Amino acid sequence: MPTTSAAAALEVVAPRIDGVLDGFIEDRRAEAARLDPAATEPIEEVARLVHAGGKRLRPAFCYWGYRAAGGVEGDTIWRVAAAIELLHTMALIHDDVIDADDRRRGEATAQVRQTRLAADRGQGDPDRVGLGVAIVAGDLAAAFADQVFATAGIATDRWAAASSRFHRMRLELAAGAYLDVTGVGADARTVAYLKGGAYTVESPASIGAAVAAGDPAVDRALARYARPLGAAFQSLDDLADGDAPVGASREDALAQIEEAKAALVGVADAEAAEALRSLADLVGTL
Repeated sequence: MPTTSAAAALEVVAPRIDGVLDGFIEDRRAEAARLDPAATEPIEEVARLVHAGGKRLRPAFCYWGYRAAGGVEGDTIWRVAAAIELLHTMALIHDDVIDADDRRRGEATAQVRQTRLAADRGQGDPDRVGLGVAIVAGDLAAAFADQVFATAGIATDRWAAASSRFHRMRLELAAGAYLDVTGVGADARTVAYLKGGAYTVESPASIGAAVAAGDPAVDRALARYARPLGAAFQSLDDLADGDAPVGASREDALAQIEEAKAALVGVADAEAAEALRSLADLVGTL
């Protein structure tokens, strides 16, 4: 059986995703500049966050889920995975607005940078301008995600399943953010899973499997893998931030990771199964 480390599993994915994103964003920047040279600024904010780093973890779960389901490497899966990264970019920009954060990946957040630019231009109420531009940038990232996904070249017989899962991921992400912000009494673990675990692991892997249209048994195995791993991811993240629900523990999260890895026994593609196990181990170190 091949041995694929988490670093190797990510290294296969990250350069291809970055290539898709760089080309797409440059095209959109040129398109906006033709409308008006000043109209590129929200796109610059998307580009800044994309280029500021990130492990490309969600695209990796998408790609290796695709491979586990029998998918063959090609432009389609790279564009689908890049669309997921753009959706994640939207979530980060909007999260920074909601939380009034100053830094993201070592850089000033969109609203902080845009507030400074508005102040430098001498505009009245630069805070309002910065906030507004950040919201526009997040909206653009979401629109870009839809555009990349729609033009990925997904086979006609796979489009309905793949697009349904993609849009469900968007709904889950929005529902989790809403419940988290309002605190309207939803179960804390459900909120935590929706706002992070579902769109980090389960939905990306599920979308990749749908694009491959593989054996339904593999699809079910991926679901058994992704759900506990997504829950473990969010639990560990919340524990690190001090926001974990009462009763959550690192030991329980690590047990969920082992449960996830055990679910891959039925995946025939040994390289994909090993990559997914390695990514699960990586989650345990975050």
